[in-house]
Amino acid sequence: MKLTHKFKIPYKKDLYHQLKNKQLESGKCWSDVVRYANDHYFTFKKWISTSELVKMTKNTYDLHSQTVQEIVAKYDENRTSTLTKRRNGDKNAKYPWRSKRFFSIPYKKSAISVKDNIIILKNSNYSNKLSLKNMVEKKKKKGWNETVKKQKDYIEIPNLAIENLSNISYAEIVYKNGSYWFHYVIEVEEEAKVKRFKPAGSDLGEIHSITLATEDKALVISGRAIRSIKQRRAKLLSELSKKISRCKKGSRQQKKYIKAKNRLKSKSDAQIEYLIHKSTKEAINFLVQEKVSDLVVGNPEGIEKNSKKDENKKKKNNKTRRQQLSGWSYGEFKQQLKYKSELKGINIHFVNESYTSQDCPFCGGRHKANGRKFKCSVHNTEIHRDVNGAQNICRKRFAMETKSVDVLYRQPVWYRRYLTVKKRKETSDKSIAWRKA
Repeated sequence: MKLTHKFKIPYKKDLYHQLKNKQLESGKCWSDVVRYANDHYFTFKKWISTSELVKMTKNTYDLHSQTVQEIVAKYDENRTSTLTKRRNGDKNAKYPWRSKRFFSIPYKKSAISVKDNIIILKNSNYSNKLSLKNMVEKKKKKGWNETVKKQKDYIEIPNLAIENLSNISYAEIVYKNGSYWFHYVIEVEEEAKVKRFKPAGSDLGEIHSITLATEDKALVISGRAIRSIKQRRAKLLSELSKKISRCKKGSRQQKKYIKAKNRLKSKSDAQIEYLIHKSTKEAINFLVQEKVSDLVVGNPEGIEKNSKKDENKKKKNNKTRRQQLSGWSYGEFKQQLKYKSELKGINIHFVNESYTSQDCPFCGGRHKANGRKFKCSVHNTEIHRDVNGAQNICRKRFAMETKSVDVLYRQPVWYRRYLTVKKRKETSDKSIAWRKA
């Protein structure tokens, strides 16, 4: 199984300058591919093949040949997915058309070398390279076989990965909030699947980020910490945006505010990412402890769409609620639950979660929950509304009996308080040693 991890590249002026130049070159490659492919379509009324694009872009950019091929592959993947959407009825889906000044730099296994505590990223420099337009015109001529002189170029970054990178298969250099990040893909082994059949349901929410429920046990993980960070970030970003708009463009004060904005985004993103990781880890530990074989997750996708235009959704959601829905990180929760479940040998299924919080397990009717408790007016019994939703999500796929449920409440730990001093010191020492080198 493949997993994606990342670490922040420590700031070093020369290194960041190199990465910025390669990002510019990568953006130029993407823009040229999009422009040439679209011109070919409007001229000949058919799409150019991927192999032809690879030939046209060969020896044209100061990047590794596999990097250029991966950019072309990304374009082709985007184009294919758009074609599939349009054939399925989504006429608003657009083919790639936008040019980009900067683009993430992809590296395949052949362009990555790991030595000691350094990761070497291979690139190329061409002394007499041609533009894509001139390259296309020359390659159309018969008998053209001009050689292009190539020089090898290397970028060295510190190896701050926790895992052994000997089995790395793919990597990308990504720019985010004023810093460069190294994203890498590694192969890991999955655990043997659980033989005994025992299903569980999962209800994703905002106040309670994850609710897991079996027939007789349930786990409710609070999501209030994540929500409070997002609310505070939205408030501070709004204040900073107002201050930036009042400043003179290019002034020192404006640059200070922009740096503060990037710092706030970077810090809050790290906090939210860590809390999501701890929440999903707590959930998977509960599933392993209960020996669950199949997990059914409710899919809330589309709940935030058209909440202002759709009259029915507009009545239910005010401005504050729409902001909460737009900032809800259910996609990250789904992704992490999926790969962590597969690592532990647990089968995962996704179902539509409509009306699962209103269906009554006692009388089979449909009632609206009042507060955090779901009460059955017929049998005069009650159950936690999120636990009821999780069990009903499971019932959409597998049978589950109605029993009394023991509910456990958990809070994801805070990052600074529980991060071990030793681990924090090791990471800090690595970054400081790299900056001084």
